[in-house]
Amino acid sequence: MSGVTLDNLPTYTAVKAAFETISELPFCSGTVPLDPTNAALFFRSGDGAGTYRVVNFLDTNEDQLSSLVNACQPATFGVDKKDVLDESYRKAVKMDSVDFAAQFSPVTSGVLKAVCEELLQRSADQEPVQIELYKLNVYGPGSFFKAHVDTPRSDKMFGSLVVVLPTVHAGGSLIFHHRGQEHTFDTAQAIFSQESPQVAFVAFYSDIEHGVSVVSSGYRITLTYNLYFSEQPSARTAFGIVPEQDPLLQMKQALSALIDDPQFLPQGGLIGFGLSHKSLGLSVSLKVFYSNQTIGQEATRYCLLDFFADLQCAMEIEGDVMDYFQDSCDGTIVYDAGDPSVEHAEGKPIVWIKPLCESNSFQQPFVAYGNEASIHFAWGDVCLVVRIGVEDEENSESE
Repeated sequence: MSGVTLDNLPTYTAVKAAFETISELPFCSGTVPLDPTNAALFFRSGDGAGTYRVVNFLDTNEDQLSSLVNACQPATFGVDKKDVLDESYRKAVKMDSVDFAAQFSPVTSGVLKAVCEELLQRSADQEPVQIELYKLNVYGPGSFFKAHVDTPRSDKMFGSLVVVLPTVHAGGSLIFHHRGQEHTFDTAQAIFSQESPQVAFVAFYSDIEHGVSVVSSGYRITLTYNLYFSEQPSARTAFGIVPEQDPLLQMKQALSALIDDPQFLPQGGLIGFGLSHKSLGLSVSLKVFYSNQTIGQEATRYCLLDFFADLQCAMEIEGDVMDYFQDSCDGTIVYDAGDPSVEHAEGKPIVWIKPLCESNSFQQPFVAYGNEASIHFAWGDVCLVVRIGVEDEENSESE
């Protein structure tokens, strides 16, 4: 880049700094006040007589809560697309959505709007989101749910929303694990952080490992919703807090300045973005980034593909697997333009604006042939790549 290294390029260091300001918490949370118009929950009593009961969460009593618990069924969890009941892994009770109705609405309360702005970090109008009431769950004394990852119910589902109703309980915190970090959302404390009754909510991506700690007393009652990307615009609402400034504004401005900088990839090239989460239902074309890394050694060559290579069906792979990707899979050889040790590398330069993330990494075994056949591995990552500059004008669209 005309003798200028990336670390000495102000527009590049500004982009790196801007990305560091973006929150990487695996969830967003908040509270919403309750009032007489949204505090009731109606449910089928389960006595076989077709009667209904009601819980008023502005003023709950033991009789109301006991009736609700007795109307519930043991809670299962999904394993290999099957519902499994195992109280050594999950101990709780649940009620299906057809058996209850809640006055509280995540849409009219502004919760869904807050989730779009905080978790997705975008306006609800940018990417319409559909919300689906899934279940009511009750965790009583001794109840828990060990750490697990939810199974998306469709390729459009990207996360879950849990609404915690105001009941006195101890324990039952949601515990998240993501990228080597543990985060705790204390539901018991959140719903009583103010003097007046309120619900707490927490939303998180489907690929986040999470669990519920043991409830030591009381009943922890939640409404669970599935979150989907939708092709239909969502209903607009005036509820919720409008942020004073776009949380991504600094990053957008810095990235625009970098692309316009004539010293940045002056001959054109690629910019890459690692993905913090497994990306489902997104209307973008992602790339698979392969390297010839081996155990104990750094990679020396890299290749971009439009798809996952089926190496097990390859008849034979001789020499560097990167040559197979380039010749047989129409791959694009690339090199790291930010590596100062690279002077005369083959292929196209790529600059990683956001580093590759472990959550989207994988390895694939294949049979390599030389003097004798042996098992090797190809290491890959799913990422977003964009072509910029004048490098190849007839193909200047996104990779």
